[in-house]
Amino acid sequence: METVLFFIIVGIISTLFGKAKRTQGHSLKKPFTANGMEDIRTLFKELANEGAEQIRPKKTEQNKELAQEKMKNIEQEYLQVRQESEASRTGMAAARLQNEKLENQTIKPRQAESEPMISKEPDSNTVINGIIWGEILGEPRSKKPYFARKG
Repeated sequence: METVLFFIIVGIISTLFGKAKRTQGHSLKKPFTANGMEDIRTLFKELANEGAEQIRPKKTEQNKELAQEKMKNIEQEYLQVRQESEASRTGMAAARLQNEKLENQTIKPRQAESEPMISKEPDSNTVINGIIWGEILGEPRSKKPYFARKG
C-alpha cells in the first residue's frame, strides 16, 4: 500500500516538473532554481483549474432548456402523485365512514355482554392454564430471595 502511494506521488511530481519545463521553455539540462517552488505552485493551481473546468459542464441554451423541461416534468409528476394520494385518502375516509355506519347498524344487544365469562365448573385445562398463569404473573423473584438476610 505504501509503495503504491509512493509511486503515485512520484508520478504526480514528475508530471508537474515535466510540464513546468515544457511550458516555460526550460531545457532538461538546466538545473533546478530557487524560484522553482513557486513555479510548482502556479502549475498546481493551473492544473487544478483545468481539472475543475473539465468537470463542470458548459451551460448552453440547450442545457438550460433541458433543465427547464426536467423541472416541468418533475412538477407534473409531483402534482400527479399528490392527486393520487389525495384520492386514496378520500377513498380511505369514505370506506371508514361506511364501516362506521355498518357497525352502528349492527349493534349487539347488551345482554350478551353482561353474561359472565367465568363458568362455575371449569374443566381441567382451564385450571391448569390458571395455575401456569398464576406462576408467570406471580410474585417476582426479587421478592423471594434464596437466602434470608442476616440482621
